[in-house]
Amino acid sequence: MKTVAILQARTTSTRLPRKAFLPVAGYPVAVLAALRAGNLGMLTIVATSDDSSDDELSAVFRSHNVTVYRGPLEDVLRRYYLAASDLSEDSAIIRLTGDNVVPDGDFVEQFAAAFHASGLEYMTTDSQRLPYGLGAEAFTVKVLRRAHGVADSQPDREHVGPWMGRNCQAGKYLPEALGEADYSHLRCTIDEEDDYRRVLSLFEGVESPVTVGWFDLMRKLATLPGAPSFRVPDRIAGGRTHSEFTLGTAQLGMDYGIVNQTGKPARADGIAMVRHAIAHGVTHIDTARAYGDSEEVLGAALTGGWRSRAEVVTKLDTLSALPFDANAGAVRSAVDESVAQSCRRLRTSGLTTLLLHRWEHRSAWHGAVWGRLLEMRESGVIGSLGASVSEPREALEALHDPLVQHLQIPMNVLDWRWKASGVERATFERPEVVVHTRSPFLQGILLNPARTWPVTDYDVEGCVRGLGDLVRKFERLNLADLCLAYLRGQAWITSIVVGCDTLAQMHGNLECFRGPRLTMEQCAEVERSLLRAPDNLLNPAKWKAHHEQHALR
Repeated sequence: MKTVAILQARTTSTRLPRKAFLPVAGYPVAVLAALRAGNLGMLTIVATSDDSSDDELSAVFRSHNVTVYRGPLEDVLRRYYLAASDLSEDSAIIRLTGDNVVPDGDFVEQFAAAFHASGLEYMTTDSQRLPYGLGAEAFTVKVLRRAHGVADSQPDREHVGPWMGRNCQAGKYLPEALGEADYSHLRCTIDEEDDYRRVLSLFEGVESPVTVGWFDLMRKLATLPGAPSFRVPDRIAGGRTHSEFTLGTAQLGMDYGIVNQTGKPARADGIAMVRHAIAHGVTHIDTARAYGDSEEVLGAALTGGWRSRAEVVTKLDTLSALPFDANAGAVRSAVDESVAQSCRRLRTSGLTTLLLHRWEHRSAWHGAVWGRLLEMRESGVIGSLGASVSEPREALEALHDPLVQHLQIPMNVLDWRWKASGVERATFERPEVVVHTRSPFLQGILLNPARTWPVTDYDVEGCVRGLGDLVRKFERLNLADLCLAYLRGQAWITSIVVGCDTLAQMHGNLECFRGPRLTMEQCAEVERSLLRAPDNLLNPAKWKAHHEQHALR
C-alpha cells in the first residue's frame, strides 16, 4: 500500500497574516513543516490553492524542491481529492497542516504503520495526551473519494476529516514513545503571535531543524518558560468537549461577591486571567449582558487565535426596562438589541451559546422572547439556546423543553435541593443537555470564617467546623478544593463556573482541578455530615432581607 503525506497550506490566514512565510530556524514555517514530514523519504505533497494569493507560496515551496499541487481555495476536501487523483484506491494519505512544524518523518512513518496495521478506513492522532498541534489524520484514497462525493457541509469540506470520522471505520493513534506521559496541556501549533514566539523558542539552538526528532522537541516544549504545567480535566456533553472548569467573569466586569475585597480587576489583568485560564485547558467562559463590561473584556481577550480556543456562554439582558404589557414588536426589538450588543462587545458576528438570564422570560410576553431567540437560532446568529435558573422547579421545566440545550444552576456543597427535587434524574433523561453549575463557593462565603456569613438561623459555626473536618479526612488541598471536588463528583454536572478576583486566586482554583473528584461514597458522606442549608442562606437575593428582619427582633 503506497503512502503519501499531503500537507495543506495557504497564504490568506486571517488570525496571523502570512504565517506560512514566518521564518523559523532559517525556513518559512510551512516549508519547514513539509521538509520535516518528508525527512525520512516519504513523498510529501503540499496542497495549496490555485488562487493568485498563493502564487508566491507555491514558488517558495518549489525553490525548496517540495512537490506542489494547487486546487480550490475554499474547498480543501476537493483540493485533497484532486491531489490524490493519480493514486490507487488502496493508497493511504497522511494529512498534515503547514502551521504544525513538530511532526517529522518518524512521527509520520509510525502513524502510517499503525494505520496500515489497524485495517481501519480513517484514523486520527489521539489529542488526549499529545500537545495541541502535534497531530495528523490518515485515510485511504477510496474513503477520500467517497467523502468528496457525499460531504456537503462547509465544515466537512473545509476540515477534510470530519465526514470520514463520522461515517467510516475509525480509530485513534498514540505513539508508543509517549508511554504514560501526558503533554496535552502544551501547544505547538502556530495560530497567533504567542504561538509563533513559542515555536521560535522551541527551535532556538537546534542544530538541525529539519531532522531533529519530534519527541525531543516535545520534551523541550514542556520546559519552555511560561508553559502550563497541566491541563484541567474535561467531559463530553452534547457531543462537545467541556472543561470541568468554566471561567466565570462577573468579577471582570463589576464589583461582585459579598466577600470580594479587591474589586474589579484592571482591564489588562482581566485579559491576562482569561488567557491564563484558556492556556490551562479551559474551554468555556461564562458572562452576561448584566455583568457590567465583562463582555467587552472578553472581546479584547479573545483576539487572534485565542477566540478559536474557547467558547463564550452569555446571557440575554434582564429586560428590566420592558413593561409587563409590552407588545411583541417592543419585545423583539429588546431581544435584538441585547444580542447585537453582546456580539459587538464580544467582537463576533454570532453567539455560540445564549441563555435566558431569567427563566420567566421563557413564557413572558406571550412567549415573544423565546420565539424571537428561536428565529435567531434558525438563522445562525445563535448556536445553542438555554437558561440560567435559580430554583429546581425552573430547572425541571427547562429540562422538559426539548429546545433547551444548556442549563445553568446555582449549586454548592450545602445545596441538595436539585437532587431531592429530581433535577439530577431529569438530566440523565436528557444526556445531550450541557449542565453548568455556578456559585460553587456561595459567593465566597464557604471559604471564609463564620463571622463573614450572612445572618441566618443556620448553625454556621458547626458547618464551618464540619467543612474543615472533611478537608482533613479526604486529604483535600483546602476548602475550595473540597467544594469543587464535591461538585466534580456529580456525574450529571458537565462543568463548574468559577469566578476569580485575581490571577493568584485563579492559580489556586486551577490547582484544585488537578486532584481527583470525590467518589460517590465521599459525596454521600459529605451529605450525611453537613446540615442542609435553608433557602435564605442558599439564595443570595434573600440575604439582605433576612438580615434586616433579624435586626428588628
